[in-house]
Amino acid sequence: AERRLGLKNGAMAIGSRTMQEGGAFGPWTREQVELFCVDHLLMVEIKCTEEALVFDFVFPTTNVGNLGFGDDVKLGITGTESVMQILREILVGFKWEADALGRSKQSFRSSHESLQKNLEGVSTERVAEAMTGHDPRYLSIDVDSVNAITLEEARTAVMSQLAPDNLEISIAGDFDVVEVLEMVYKYIGTIPADANAEYKVGEEALPDWTGAVPKPEEPGRH
Repeated sequence: AERRLGLKNGAMAIGSRTMQEGGAFGPWTREQVELFCVDHLLMVEIKCTEEALVFDFVFPTTNVGNLGFGDDVKLGITGTESVMQILREILVGFKWEADALGRSKQSFRSSHESLQKNLEGVSTERVAEAMTGHDPRYLSIDVDSVNAITLEEARTAVMSQLAPDNLEISIAGDFDVVEVLEMVYKYIGTIPADANAEYKVGEEALPDWTGAVPKPEEPGRH
């Protein structure tokens, strides 16, 4: 997608990690969002794979977030609803912060430098280079590429993929189907169809062979 959209190598991976390192949205700070997740037993992981941007939300029980004390205690929002609230805010109100980008870059720089000092890691990287024709999608992101990514480029790379018509939601667990669907309609279904349209990037025309794995030589033919 980076090549097709004319984005720098590593922009999506660094952008997704910046989201993970950040977490502020709407009127709330990163610390407030973290406390909300702790109170509702939520674990959030945002990562970029070879196929998609993945937002993974995990929680052990939905009956959390009680309000009040003693005899006045009552059930607040459930774990399911808290996930929907966070997901909606990520899609429409996420705040991109320079310090989060810095932590993201440092993580990728450390990972690449560690790889270069590991014989097994370097060997695996060289094999991947030979098998994919140096396709950067399957290789580690080098330090120069990491340093070249700006906050605006990381934001554009990620947000260009978060259009409502481009989302796929998978829900697994012991849920009340009707209740969950109502929450999806309430929190995700009400996001405007043109949300994040300002980040859409025109696709570049690429030759048919782009990204193709080279065909190995046939035995006995040179």
